Amino acid sequence: MKTMWFALFLAVFVSSKFAYGLDSGHDPEINMTTIQMAQFWGYLDANIVSVTTQDGYILEMHHIPYGRNQAGMNLTNRPVVFIQHGLEAASDCFTWNLPNESLALIFADYGFDVWLGNVRGNRYAKKHVSLDPSNHSFWQFSWDEMVKYDLETMIDTVLNKTGASSLYYVGHSQGTLIMFSRLASDPNFHTKIKAFFAMAPVGTVRNIDGLLGFLAGPLFGASDLLLDILGPGEFLPHSWLSEMISEYVCSNDAKKKKREVPHVYEDGQELCENILFQIMGPNSLQNNASRTPVYTDHVPAGTSTQNMLHWIQMVHSGLQQAFDYGSAALNNQHYGSPTPPIYNISNVNAPTYLYWSDYDYLADETDIKNHILPNLNPNILKGNFFLKEYDHSDFVKGLRAPDEIYHPMAKIIMDDFNGL
Repeated sequence: MKTMWFALFLAVFVSSKFAYGLDSGHDPEINMTTIQMAQFWGYLDANIVSVTTQDGYILEMHHIPYGRNQAGMNLTNRPVVFIQHGLEAASDCFTWNLPNESLALIFADYGFDVWLGNVRGNRYAKKHVSLDPSNHSFWQFSWDEMVKYDLETMIDTVLNKTGASSLYYVGHSQGTLIMFSRLASDPNFHTKIKAFFAMAPVGTVRNIDGLLGFLAGPLFGASDLLLDILGPGEFLPHSWLSEMISEYVCSNDAKKKKREVPHVYEDGQELCENILFQIMGPNSLQNNASRTPVYTDHVPAGTSTQNMLHWIQMVHSGLQQAFDYGSAALNNQHYGSPTPPIYNISNVNAPTYLYWSDYDYLADETDIKNHILPNLNPNILKGNFFLKEYDHSDFVKGLRAPDEIYHPMAKIIMDDFNGL
């Protein structure tokens, strides 16, 4: 009998050790999709909902309807939450930590009906009704088209499927930029948004640092030159190279992260995180090093060179402005004016909560203080939360984020939903 119980204990221990990625070999979540990661942790009802935009892009949304142990299943009326990723990311960034650390999984365990968006060009949105990603025409978009087409298509689908009249929107990085811009340009869109939670909020990026700041510098300042260097199609595609980095450079057997002074790491980890965070900013002060192979397998997730050029134009202009096609004639063709229109965020009219930091390269605090805070209508700014020493990625993977952002945000949602 003792032998039988010991064998059972050993089997459970070995299987749980593998499930939690504690073995010294391959992390099982490397190469998993958003849905596979959610199901791996017990969110078995996670599913895919595909939608087609008005201009023909097929976007794959990810739906986590219930938490573990079917949390929320018996509720007839509960919050619907839509979560939107940032630049060069995808929905998987909200499921790539442990269940008690991942925003989407935490919200599902609260009983929320959780929906994750993916914008055109990332790994889950590389289909079109007539264009192939091998065709440069597929990649002729920037975040303007995400504002115009992607947001509306995804959010309308969620509202239609859930029967809700409005939803709670949580955005990170570019996910905040496109919502700010949609609310600024569409005075009626706020009726679909019960509250807007902006993590690492982006409007203008004049003070940006990191890779985008470098690309916008004097050496690469000309859009034509950048287009020649980067090519007219996909920017930084998810490829065999990122897979190799994830498997070999950033494996669980790589040298341990070592902090003698802030942002100093041993060679293996430094190589890994410099590649992973060259857009997002300095190396995290709150990174879960054991999850690094999972992060690097899922970033970058893909976008267009035109989108990156749009960001670079914003660095030069200092404005939250539509894409500049490079000539008065082309701009007239697209906008009916020789210069691209500006998104005026003073028109934003949905209840808004900001979460920002001093260590963020992309959502720089100077841009937030000089653009977002003075231009947002104070009547709709319901929360303004400054968090010390968060880099841009910490809002979606930082170990402090659950206690300092996710659970307090969930409480705001529950209180608002219940009319408290």
